[in-house]
Amino acid sequence: MSALKLDNVYYKYDKELVLRNVSFCVEKGSFFVLLGLNGAGKSTIFALLTRLLNLQEGEVFLNGSAISNYQEALADIGIVFQEPTLDLDLTVRQNLYYYGSLKGLSFKETLESIEDEIEKIDLDEKLDVICRDLNGGHRRRVEILRSLISKPKLLLLDEATVGLDVKSRFEILEYIKDLVKTKGISVLWITHLFDEVEADDSVAIIKQGRIIENSKVCDILQKYETDSLDKAFKAITN
Repeated sequence: MSALKLDNVYYKYDKELVLRNVSFCVEKGSFFVLLGLNGAGKSTIFALLTRLLNLQEGEVFLNGSAISNYQEALADIGIVFQEPTLDLDLTVRQNLYYYGSLKGLSFKETLESIEDEIEKIDLDEKLDVICRDLNGGHRRRVEILRSLISKPKLLLLDEATVGLDVKSRFEILEYIKDLVKTKGISVLWITHLFDEVEADDSVAIIKQGRIIENSKVCDILQKYETDSLDKAFKAITN
């Protein structure tokens, strides 16, 4: 059973078809990239997966549950939105406590659920810092840490490194990939940044609402006889 499966998904805004026959699969315990330029349809897919939009046509399964059964489908996922979602006037600890309480956890249970990750993600000395005083990279780390409170089987991250400096971007990416290796968490990493995708990653490339390639990066590079994904993208779109 896959962690995430989209099968023949179509979506229209009014009369404009923005997703066309979108199909891809994220295997359990794997890191999978949805890659495309701005306006390609990535955000629409993310909104469907998180139930911000209702599915119109096709099928979506999260951890084996149809998304129409949303309470079960969304029970074991963690979400990091592109737009910031922290309360900037609360401390890191208070933001975590608040989210934990929404999940029915006590303050003690909330911190216990993520105690192994707090230091790994470099927040152990920032728990009592007001989030407004954090830089962008550490705010994003708080959102990632928060998404792990419910011990998800699947993480959905939409442009999680947008607006960050290169060092922060790759530290966060490395941390997410380590979660896959050490915790067996499945990850859908949505990005428009080609340099965040490595040769051994699985990737679905989307353009104008269509999946135009869906394979290992190394296989795509071989197919288009090139040494970089951005060159392969240009060859595909030409």
